[in-house]
Amino acid sequence: MTERKINRGSEIRTKGKSMGRERSGCATDPSDRPSPRAALTVSGRPDAPSAPSGSGEPIGSQSPRPASPAPKRSTPGCASAHGGGSRRSNLRPALFMTGRVALMLAGIAVMALGIDVVVKADLGNSPISATPNVLALGFPAVSFGTFMLGWQCFLVLVQVALLRREFRLVDLWQIPISVFFGLCIDWFMALLGAAAPTTYLASWLWLAVGMAVLAAGIVMTVVSGTVMNCGEAVVQAVVRKTGARFGTVKVGFDLACAALAVLCALVFVGHLAGVREGTVVCAALTGVVVNGYMALYGRVRQGARRWRAGAGSRADEAATSLVEQS
Repeated sequence: MTERKINRGSEIRTKGKSMGRERSGCATDPSDRPSPRAALTVSGRPDAPSAPSGSGEPIGSQSPRPASPAPKRSTPGCASAHGGGSRRSNLRPALFMTGRVALMLAGIAVMALGIDVVVKADLGNSPISATPNVLALGFPAVSFGTFMLGWQCFLVLVQVALLRREFRLVDLWQIPISVFFGLCIDWFMALLGAAAPTTYLASWLWLAVGMAVLAAGIVMTVVSGTVMNCGEAVVQAVVRKTGARFGTVKVGFDLACAALAVLCALVFVGHLAGVREGTVVCAALTGVVVNGYMALYGRVRQGARRWRAGAGSRADEAATSLVEQS
């Protein structure tokens, strides 16, 4: 009888200890005891399984006191590193835009050089520059670049008349760009000086070189993605208003420029000047050369992307090998 009472007492003590562990959230085995953070995470979830507690309420329904987050320690070096990263991220778009503007200005200068070489070939100018050249022949006191500036400003007014309220103020940047364009034309014309072809075949060679240089400048301005050239902007305005195809409108615009140059030559010069067989060749082949340059640019860009991807993979492999060696 006494032995039974002793066994009964030991069972009661064992049950009491286990109930105390359950109330305190501890497991019977010390190795199975969850960490306080895990206990808070489990009990704080609304869908956590509840266990009976001594108060008759499930442990999951008891709202534990949220643990205060540990203060983040920041060292001056880390703060300066984060500040430097933010500054670099802010400077990156500005540097990218500066590069695009520089590319556009370089393209404008290259276009001016190409136009001057075509003028020196004396086989007729491109349609977009034929009218200013004819006016420069009729009024020698005014430079070719000055007439080109006036022509570009006239094309901006044509855009305003076509688009009206749809004309964007940002497109007024075409005017200062036209000023730079006119100055470059006069600078390169003075640089070329008296250089000119002496034979008909040499004139065609000069015309071919001028078209190649002009097309390169056009590609540079297109790739920059900034402000459109005044002539292309007029074509785009007509396309927006009429819904016609860009190529069709471009051909019509070139024919209109050539016809206006012929009219100005007959009125101000007295004979046909500035519009010859070279004008037709420039109108027909400049776009073809531009397309060839654009295709070459696309291949070079794809090759650069593949090279960067290969360089990145090689750097990852080198870093992995260093980690394995260490």
